[in-house]
Amino acid sequence: MPPNMKISVPKNDDEYFERMTKAIFQAGLNWKMIDNKWPNFESAFASFSIPKVAKFGDKQISTLMKNEGIVRNEGKIRATIYNAQQAVLIEKEFGSFKDYFGSFGKDHTKLMEDIQSRFHHVGPSGSRTFLWMAGVKLEPTVEEKMWMSKNSVSE
Repeated sequence: MPPNMKISVPKNDDEYFERMTKAIFQAGLNWKMIDNKWPNFESAFASFSIPKVAKFGDKQISTLMKNEGIVRNEGKIRATIYNAQQAVLIEKEFGSFKDYFGSFGKDHTKLMEDIQSRFHHVGPSGSRTFLWMAGVKLEPTVEEKMWMSKNSVSE
């Protein structure tokens, strides 16, 4: 996670969904490359409108797989659609992503575990990155503390 990146709490559920999607597509890739392509992702994924992306089907997947402006990873594309469908369920169950996050109180470990079980293509690192990108104040892991001390980054 770039230490100099300013993070704010998302304004709405579509922004939470966008940040989750970005965490997924950044995984294993150069973050700067994803940032440079992000306007293409916004266009390709209907400005991250949860209801719209949740309805994407084979036709849209085929179109996305031909889109040279995004990362054409079918697993990540399908996960994004599935995750939009799960976001619809989050809204029905909790009212919003903010309320979903709040239902775990300060237990970020349980929240990360739930995110990993609920959403596709979001593992331990991805769920942590997503929470960080959503403005959740996480306690740095041992590895992060070591990296921060080597790179003179304060918490």
